[in-house]
Amino acid sequence: MTQQTCATAQALGRGINLGNMLEAPREGDWGVRVEPAYIEQVAGAFNTVRVPVRWSNHAAPTADAKIDEAFAARVDQVVDALLAKGVYVIVDMHHYNQLSGAGLHPNETPVDAAVLETRLVNMWRQIAQRYRDRSPKLLFELLNEPNGRLNGEAWNTLAPQVLAAVRASNPTRPVLIGPGEWNSVYELKKLRLPADRNIIVSIHNYDPFNFTHQGVEHLAKPFPLGTTCCDAGQRKAITDALDTARQWSVANGYPLHLGEFGTYEKVDMKSRETYTRIVRDEAERRGIPWTFWEFASEFGVYSPKTGKWIEPLKRALLD
Repeated sequence: MTQQTCATAQALGRGINLGNMLEAPREGDWGVRVEPAYIEQVAGAFNTVRVPVRWSNHAAPTADAKIDEAFAARVDQVVDALLAKGVYVIVDMHHYNQLSGAGLHPNETPVDAAVLETRLVNMWRQIAQRYRDRSPKLLFELLNEPNGRLNGEAWNTLAPQVLAAVRASNPTRPVLIGPGEWNSVYELKKLRLPADRNIIVSIHNYDPFNFTHQGVEHLAKPFPLGTTCCDAGQRKAITDALDTARQWSVANGYPLHLGEFGTYEKVDMKSRETYTRIVRDEAERRGIPWTFWEFASEFGVYSPKTGKWIEPLKRALLD
């Protein structure tokens, strides 16, 4: 691992996801859009902004996966506005649902199963070429939460092909790659990374899941409301996951990034605040930078309705 990539990983510090915006099937479908004021808000508060993008729904359904120029220009607008503010920016490939074998969202276009992997490679070839001259504060994340048909060796085989497409135009830019089962820390042991000195390993953690996702209606078996946080067992679930990740990082020599953690809006606010502060503190205690999920939607730290920060969550993240 290069010293520069290790330094970049640590410099990411505290961050936020612009969730439910550009990774909706169409921007605005999920109730929020990237507003100029949001750029000001996140850049003024955080070191890093992760920008989830559903490139796959704005690319040709064919193997070449030619990306729609109007959509790409919209992503450019967001990325460049953030970079102009001096923050680190992580652009990812989010909700390429068919690739993992998941069902499609409304307004998502299906593609032939035979071209799924090739499209991922070709989309990244275009994205990398497009951003090859951007600031070194721009990072790429190859795929959000590999799961399903990508678990295990399938992702270990595909990830190097995707990385090679990026490296053709961006030989040293830091790239984030995460393990299967939705970037689970417990899948790190199965992750085989390409021989590359500029990789940061992305992990996500929402443990205890029955707490963080209570009230989420789209789950196959929704969790009932009423679970508070955080008792000794819940704290142990949080710290065990981070300890597992940290131990893997030390043993394997790759820096980590906690790309997602957070709580659904229906969880009681005191528990949300407590959980958020615990995860922040425990991650930072282990030297793991993070991006909270997310800014202004159902897990958000900011209310578009009031135009104000949700202060207990903001305090838990930043004070």
